[in-house]
Amino acid sequence: MSLIKKKRFWIGIVITIVFLYLVFRQVEFHSLAQALMHAEYWWLIPALIVYLIGYLLRAIRWRYLMNSLKVMKWQDLFPPLVLGFMVNNVFPARAGEFVRAYIVGKREGISKSSVFATVIMQRAYDGLVMVLFAGLVLYFFKLPRTQANAEFVDMVNLVVNLTTALFVFMFIFLFAVITWKELAVKLSGKITQFLPEAWRRPMDRMVHSFIKGFSVLKSRKDSLLAFCFSVLAWSGESAAYYFILRAFGLDFPVYVAIMLMAVVNLGIMIPSSPGYIGPFEFFGVGTLMLFNIEKSLALPCILVIHAMIWLPITLWGFYYMWTMKLSFREMEAAEKEEGAKDITNPPHTLRGTRRHRVRGDYKKEN
Repeated sequence: MSLIKKKRFWIGIVITIVFLYLVFRQVEFHSLAQALMHAEYWWLIPALIVYLIGYLLRAIRWRYLMNSLKVMKWQDLFPPLVLGFMVNNVFPARAGEFVRAYIVGKREGISKSSVFATVIMQRAYDGLVMVLFAGLVLYFFKLPRTQANAEFVDMVNLVVNLTTALFVFMFIFLFAVITWKELAVKLSGKITQFLPEAWRRPMDRMVHSFIKGFSVLKSRKDSLLAFCFSVLAWSGESAAYYFILRAFGLDFPVYVAIMLMAVVNLGIMIPSSPGYIGPFEFFGVGTLMLFNIEKSLALPCILVIHAMIWLPITLWGFYYMWTMKLSFREMEAAEKEEGAKDITNPPHTLRGTRRHRVRGDYKKEN
């Protein structure tokens, strides 16, 4: 593996260490252990059920976004979806997004840039839903603010405001690309003309590639259904958080779990080590402490939540990796190739290239 040679890997490790230090300092480890031992773990059963149903809903969402490229069953999209999330859990920089676009594009004979466009659309919907959830909670249920937690409340508000602006801009941009392709090309050209020559041409190629990919997403009905399934999927994950709060005797209103889920998932956009270790705990513990939960109880709760959302999907992804006869070397090569070329290669350019070939019996080659 060449990950340890990459600068982004070590930057992520440093960020993880910093956040873990902030989380674990002044923790009463005896109280933490007691909380872990006395939790009512049978609550994990409903939590795990609704959490995994969320992935079925994500596969159905992806099916609607794929309709303009190729009509597919959600069952055929589910394995690469899970595999992609597994890669995100063990590789840095969300490499799983490239891997699942690579697999689907290769197997189905579809432009990988177009498949990757549907993946980006999913991320845009995810961000919009989380911002929507966090915004509704902040509007209807003001976060408890004290002199002790004022800095964290300000940080939460800043994260929500910045990500709101980011995802609203992304959504407007994607809608404009889908609806007014020619105008989007002209605007991108006017923006890139101010860049140095060495940057302008690669940027133009990248923008045109993404515009070409996003332009296939023309069905407003499918886009609306995809957004609805995004809301359902994240509602399920919020329910999973709520059940684990109950496991630790934290009988709070549902909006606390919704806020926790939204802040954590917005917070882990910060680069870190694979699996979002560090930022997940920092923003999770900080959010629970806003509701007057001691760190010695908030931390074990967040650790269990993190384990629940990391372990099952990672193991499931390894199962698909085994059945599809993939290796980490192949997935890393796919991520490197797709990331470097912005997934612009047509399918035929990869045929016969053994190093990047996706093998196995997941689906027969056309």
